[in-house]
Amino acid sequence: MKKILIGLIVVILVAVGGVFLVFDSMLKTGIETAGSSILGTSVTLGSIGISPLSGSGGIKELRIGNAEGYSAPYAMELGALDVKINVGSVLSDVIEIESIIIQRPEITYETRITTDNIRALLDNIGGGGSGEAASEESAGGGKKVIIRDFKMIDPQVNLVAFIGQAPISLPDIHLQNIGEKDASVTVAEAGRQILGALNKALLGANLPTLDEVRERVEEEIGAQVEQLENKLEEEVGNQVENLTDRVRKLF
Repeated sequence: MKKILIGLIVVILVAVGGVFLVFDSMLKTGIETAGSSILGTSVTLGSIGISPLSGSGGIKELRIGNAEGYSAPYAMELGALDVKINVGSVLSDVIEIESIIIQRPEITYETRITTDNIRALLDNIGGGGSGEAASEESAGGGKKVIIRDFKMIDPQVNLVAFIGQAPISLPDIHLQNIGEKDASVTVAEAGRQILGALNKALLGANLPTLDEVRERVEEEIGAQVEQLENKLEEEVGNQVENLTDRVRKLF
């Protein structure tokens, strides 16, 4: 009897573990597929762990590729996201997301004279460029969402211009009620609202002038040159000292 009970417990644990794996795999595939289709670029994530019981968990190493024509490999690298989902809604037409919290995302803001890579991603969501496959109906398999609370905390932004790079400060981004109980939104529209808020924050940020970016580049080059000179001086000094020692030994 004892062996039978142990066997039943093992079977139950294996079954529960299988549910966890299938649940996480389904969410991972859904995020990558829908995200890539909507944004018209690659969306990948390293791992996802959401409890099918509580709906709480996290997503690690979510990367959003840059729009076509921009040099940096990624527009955003979201190292870790804390999420809470209404598990009962996952298989329904409307997925209810209680909260999404992103801590210290790394954002590459690659700007040109008239546009930038974030606006290019927004254009893709609108159906232009390489995001033509991301129509409102097809993206996310017709799924709609409600996001009750979205926070992007302490974003780390690197401004990339044609003459160099410079970090810029950006305030936290906080959105609530993306979609409502009787007016859910498509996955594409939710992405548009989030990227739109980020774009607005970037356009309102205190961006460095071209002269300031140039000065920063010159400072970095100067520091690298000084470091190289010190290294060469040290190596030459060592060579001279070794040569002096050899000469002394000869005499």
